[in-house]
Amino acid sequence: MNSEAHRFDPVHLDRLLSPQRQARWAPQDFLKRFEIGAGQRVADLGCGPGFWTLPLAEKVGAAGTVFALDVSQDMLNALASRQPPPAVQLLRSELPAINLPDNSADWLWAAFVLHEVAPLDVQVREMRRVGKRALILDWRPDAQGEAGPPRSHRLWPREIIDVLRANGFDQARQTWQDDDNYLIEASATA
Repeated sequence: MNSEAHRFDPVHLDRLLSPQRQARWAPQDFLKRFEIGAGQRVADLGCGPGFWTLPLAEKVGAAGTVFALDVSQDMLNALASRQPPPAVQLLRSELPAINLPDNSADWLWAAFVLHEVAPLDVQVREMRRVGKRALILDWRPDAQGEAGPPRSHRLWPREIIDVLRANGFDQARQTWQDDDNYLIEASATA
């Protein structure tokens, strides 16, 4: 699979910051369900223009760090134009590679990105190298709505869970879903 063909086109980055998307996700409220706290380090994989990055930065505070990784310089520029706090570090990274040292993140946040990356097992090994806890939000192949990537690009939760478990995240489970999306929480106990 060619992961480049599955990438979100930065020409449409305004969709990622739309009032409709903000209303749909209410990121500050959505992120309350996780134990991300002050002083922690979060790697936001495929951060785009920072829809999730800035709320994550609020959670980690001035003592924490959000590594905002994206392959697209246009996306990183859009995030920079939003004047993120000093806790946000912008990093250009071509997934599946994560340009961070081993064990450098307390959390990995992958919102609507794993369906864009191939091979998935390489991506998950990189995630495990960088941290022990991952949160994955993505599109259901059987979604009710028409938003999101083509259905042929989407991954079933079971596919992701199996790859997570096979690559060091021994605790991986789907913890939430709605008509269009799902959330997987994963951790490594070793």
